[in-house]
Amino acid sequence: MIEAGLPMDEAVQDFIGRVSSTAGSDGAPIPVAGVMPLSMHNDFALACARNIMCFSGTGCGVCQACSGWSGKEHPDMLFFGKPEDAPGIEDCRRLWEELSLKPFCSRKRVAVIHAAHRLSLPAANSLLKIAEETPPTGALVLLLEENVMISTLRSRVRVLQYRERDPSSGTGQPVPSGSIEFVKWVGKTRKEEPKALAAEIHGWVEYFLSREDHSRASDLDNVRILAEKGKLTTPMIQDLALACLEGEVQFEKLLGDIW
Repeated sequence: MIEAGLPMDEAVQDFIGRVSSTAGSDGAPIPVAGVMPLSMHNDFALACARNIMCFSGTGCGVCQACSGWSGKEHPDMLFFGKPEDAPGIEDCRRLWEELSLKPFCSRKRVAVIHAAHRLSLPAANSLLKIAEETPPTGALVLLLEENVMISTLRSRVRVLQYRERDPSSGTGQPVPSGSIEFVKWVGKTRKEEPKALAAEIHGWVEYFLSREDHSRASDLDNVRILAEKGKLTTPMIQDLALACLEGEVQFEKLLGDIW
């Protein structure tokens, strides 16, 4: 059973929808790394797979793909590793062959990698090719408990962080409108500790989520995590927030291996 914050259904379904639409996109699919508590992994992976495989993209329950489910098993559903045990290098190498096969009865074959934050360096490196050139009839979803990944793999996937929604946050807090307002925000927060900025950036994340701008929301959420961990100075957090808002840099290359 998926445990979530309030409102539970809305928070979980929104996250499932974001991951499913990204990993299951037409054309060149974008692999997704979903960061969430371990208790969510199995149910979350199955829910995403139902959406991605479904010919309507909604897990309709009546199409050929949806009819292929037998409990938690499906001929086009592939699991690599276990919830608490990452797959080894041989399993990761086999993933390309498995995901390249034509779907048996679905829109796409879905490969799920458990405990991706625990992948060995050789195993993670073996995933670079499949992450960069995911077959058009395949979808790759990595499950993580922590937002930890080698930089080369991180740059090839879209990282989405699950957070429990605060029902009192509404649609979030609008970001500074323009460079002048941002400079004012920098001046107002320059003496605050990095962890104190996390709550405000959290509001910005909710703001972009309410407008379905998932890319900026995801990047800012990574900045929020760094602020909460206190790994960077306040000016560095402010600079990263500006880079995310402007969208003119590759966020993963900025961070490198700081995780």
